Amino acid sequence: MTAASVTTRASALRRWSWLQGPRMTGSPAVLPSVLGLPVLLWQAVFFAAPLVFLVVVTFWQVKAFRLEPAFVLDNWSRILFSATFQRALVHTFAVAGTTTLLAVALAFPAAYTIAFRLSPRRRDLAVAFLVVPVFSSYMLRIYAWQIVLSPEGMINALLGLTGIGPLPLLGGAFSLQIGLLTLTLPIAVLILVFAMAGIDRTLVEAAENLGCRRARVIMHVVAPSVRPAIALAATTSFLLAFGDYISPLFMTGSKPPTLSILIVDTVKSGSQWPRASVIGVAMLVMLALVLGIGQWLSSGRATRREGAR
Repeated sequence: MTAASVTTRASALRRWSWLQGPRMTGSPAVLPSVLGLPVLLWQAVFFAAPLVFLVVVTFWQVKAFRLEPAFVLDNWSRILFSATFQRALVHTFAVAGTTTLLAVALAFPAAYTIAFRLSPRRRDLAVAFLVVPVFSSYMLRIYAWQIVLSPEGMINALLGLTGIGPLPLLGGAFSLQIGLLTLTLPIAVLILVFAMAGIDRTLVEAAENLGCRRARVIMHVVAPSVRPAIALAATTSFLLAFGDYISPLFMTGSKPPTLSILIVDTVKSGSQWPRASVIGVAMLVMLALVLGIGQWLSSGRATRREGAR
């Protein structure tokens, strides 16, 4: 074998090893980095770039209903120190917090029943019934609730047979929570069901055989095992409820307005895109803080639990 053929074969082997990716000897993972470029480009083009532009627009100004590049802080001061923004902020936090508490409180027993009390066939059927609403039209579900809760709707019609009503079910905090739970509750239940499916059932059976009541089993065995999932379900519910626009619009008529409603109203009042962008950036910052706190609580508790073991 000549030296030239050996060199050619060695270079071919190097190219083949690069295409195969990292070997056990610790060669650099070049191929995974190349395959990850489309994802990075997608995030840069469709997330990072619009976000940067949104921040830049907050410093622009509107003249004669037209955006003009500038660097002014007037938009930030007018929005952050306005009573309208502060009231909408408090109201949005209160609504999202209430939805989060209700979603977790309702999702936990539902998930426990699905994961531990149903047969495998019925469990799969229940999960399928939860997945379908997640991928169905949220707008259609809200329209259906409008029909059900309206003064001439199904509930008031049934109450009318008993001589009660009609009750003002639509247009208040009750209808708003119904709409937001329609969005958040199926997702929260699915998160907890998948988490409880990974619990070692022998631990639950051992606790029950030792005489523990179901409440103690849930509090001391099930709940500690799914704490990260509870934090994830709560964080997801808060993020969805905090930024939702459809339920506040169609279930309460935008009264009082949430931050998402306030963005649309600000744009309508003189095409104030910079001030609306300030509200949007403020919402993103608050959501990032909530997400970070949820991740910190989840990872901190998980780390302490692992350390205790």
